[in-house]
Amino acid sequence: MRKLIVASIGLLMQAALQPAAAADVAPAPYYSPYYRPAVVIFTWTGFYFGAHGGGGWASKDASATQFNVAGVPVIPAAVSIDANGWLAGGQIGANYQVGSWVFGVEVDASGANLTGNSTCTSSVLGVAFTSNCQSKVDGLGTVAGRLGFAVDRALVYGKGGLAWADDSYVLNSTTLSFNGNESRWGWMVGAGFEYSFTDNWSWKIEYNYLDFGTRAVGFTDTTGLFNFTTNIRERINLVKAGVNYRWGWAPVGVVY
Repeated sequence: MRKLIVASIGLLMQAALQPAAAADVAPAPYYSPYYRPAVVIFTWTGFYFGAHGGGGWASKDASATQFNVAGVPVIPAAVSIDANGWLAGGQIGANYQVGSWVFGVEVDASGANLTGNSTCTSSVLGVAFTSNCQSKVDGLGTVAGRLGFAVDRALVYGKGGLAWADDSYVLNSTTLSFNGNESRWGWMVGAGFEYSFTDNWSWKIEYNYLDFGTRAVGFTDTTGLFNFTTNIRERINLVKAGVNYRWGWAPVGVVY
């Protein structure tokens, strides 16, 4: 009987302790089949504006085109001038991202100081004369389409479109000084890399090649009495670094 009483007490104590032990164990989590956590997806879609700076080098090739000064024929020798220097300006544009591909358009303009000079030789009545020829690019601009491939916040892109340049020239000889100015349009291609370090701010670096072909440029002396025209071919290479601020209808995307 004593053993039966002890066994009964043990069973009662075990039954009393089981609910308390079960209460110490957290229930298994339950997830609704209709719930999915939100995921933030970065996108390049939007408008942007920014500033840039950099450097460039230009090549100016003048052909040997005979001209007359006061009825006297002047035969210049062909000459090439290499100009280099700095540039700074701004840009504005828009992007639209489809998958990993980014389509866009960009307009930029820069003030520039690409300067160079060379010795020019001309023949007047069989006598050779030397002059100092100077060239300067005062301003640059492009209107281009962009196509890029994005990996999250990194974007590699190419661009191509129209280019514009504002040029000035000075020719100094022992007797006369001539000046020339022109604005010309050409074409451009380029490539670059851009990285968005926040949802709205990004930095970039790019290379541009601008080709303006050959164009006749008029020169007039400081007295306004003498003038001549010569053909000049122009090509420019640019390296630019800049920063952009982007805004618009979708700076970031949210997928549920």
